[in-house]
Amino acid sequence: MIKVFLVEDEFAIREGIKKTINWERDGFELVGEAGDGEMAYPKILKTEPDILITDIKMPFMDGLELSKLVKKELPNIKIVILSGFDDFEYAKEAISIGVEEYILKPVSEDSLMGELKKIAERILEEKQEEESLAKYMEEREEVRILEQQKFLHDMIDGRITVQESLTKGKELGIDIAAEWYDIVLMQIIPKEQAQSELNEYSYKKEEIYAKVKELDAKKEHVFLYEQAGDVMCFLEKADTCEELQENIDAGVDELRQLVNEYPDMLLYLSIGKPVDRIRDVNLSYDDASRRFSERYMKEGSFVFSYFDKSEENVSKTQQKDNININNLDISKISQRSTLNFLRNGSLPEVDDFVEDYFESMGEEAIESFMLRQYVLLGSLLSAVSFLESIGVERSDISDYLGELNDTMNYTDSVERAGNYMKSLFARVIEYRNQMTGKKYTEIIEKARNYIQENYQNEDMSLQSVASNVNVSSNHFSTIFRKETGETFIEYLTTVRMDKAKELLICTSMKTSEVGFEVGYKDPHYFSYIFKKIQGMSPKEYRKMKKES
Repeated sequence: MIKVFLVEDEFAIREGIKKTINWERDGFELVGEAGDGEMAYPKILKTEPDILITDIKMPFMDGLELSKLVKKELPNIKIVILSGFDDFEYAKEAISIGVEEYILKPVSEDSLMGELKKIAERILEEKQEEESLAKYMEEREEVRILEQQKFLHDMIDGRITVQESLTKGKELGIDIAAEWYDIVLMQIIPKEQAQSELNEYSYKKEEIYAKVKELDAKKEHVFLYEQAGDVMCFLEKADTCEELQENIDAGVDELRQLVNEYPDMLLYLSIGKPVDRIRDVNLSYDDASRRFSERYMKEGSFVFSYFDKSEENVSKTQQKDNININNLDISKISQRSTLNFLRNGSLPEVDDFVEDYFESMGEEAIESFMLRQYVLLGSLLSAVSFLESIGVERSDISDYLGELNDTMNYTDSVERAGNYMKSLFARVIEYRNQMTGKKYTEIIEKARNYIQENYQNEDMSLQSVASNVNVSSNHFSTIFRKETGETFIEYLTTVRMDKAKELLICTSMKTSEVGFEVGYKDPHYFSYIFKKIQGMSPKEYRKMKKES
């Protein structure tokens, strides 16, 4: 129903309009009336009609003044002026206000209803346009999120200037202006992660990350993006360093409480050094990243915090003072921490991990020739074990590692031992990434096939396709764009539009039927999307193709 409000100071005319028109029959609802603008104004704001019919000459507040006030509060309202004055100045002012129609009295039922129906059609078209735009923007949310994440990545990585950071951030709805900044890295890992698992899809991990995003979406002082390997990067900002630490402490407590609800998951957090310039955010990131590499050597959940210096120093002192080479269980250290790193670590983390690995044993211990032998042998065994776990034959492993099979050539110094481990782990992770790349290609191919077979399904979404190929929706969104060069929604829309064009040319189906056939149950939305993509309506496209 289209809501109408009537303002007319002459009672007889007002009653005549009210009673002679069958409002409901023609799809209208008379929601209120008044004898002058002053009395009408608060009622109009309360009822929010689609159409206002008002006389131009009234006591206390005339129709033009009322129209100005109403248009200011309800900009989409359509106004019809009734006037007994064929005065150009009145009409000119009415047009400047945005009045829809200027009708001279006396007005008949048919002529008034005729004008109202024309206006109603325009209202419905505008509402459909608004609904289509809202739905389109909802579908474009994936693109917006990816753009925000790319911006945050580039800004934190120092790839864009301070000015670009401020302007581009504002365009994307990210206000990063502040006095202090800090980076926090987070990763969730299952406690009992299978040996062959390469960051496989985890419903629990996906659920936790979704809750984290929901919590942080309500905060104005933190922004986040996801990195490879399901690592979340938080950019915290504040006006003082004290406020920054308070916000981070509160966030850490919140994350701990959240992950405590999942006893089979581990939480790792690393808080970088706070900085007071946007251009130095990458330094905070480097600090957080260096500490974060130590997570592979921890038994349970752990927070690496720049703010908690005492704990870090005590820990390292104890490790150095209490070291006893005879009591070290090297095989356990190697198998647990190195396998964990080979499974989840990244190439940029290799140097930090190896250095932290050696440092954790203490200088006295690692200076031992025998210990270096054990460490390198344990690292090699971890590498072989990991490669076997992802399906590589032992003979192929030997060929792939080549000179790195002989650990004895690298045990003569701590430096050479460290370089050996770095080369070994880098080579294994590169191979793992190649395997993962092939796996991603298979995932994308499977997703494309699924889309091609099910594009008619209106409910198809990023989440449903990601679930079908057994990866998290965020991870799928990232790898789909990387592998195809377009977002999921862009690809799906292209598939649907190509099918729609084919049906428009080769069949006599109605436009609404074509839309339904390619996955758009709302014909208005189908026409909206088609015109946005093709630059013309479906009917215009069909006519053009038939004439060509």
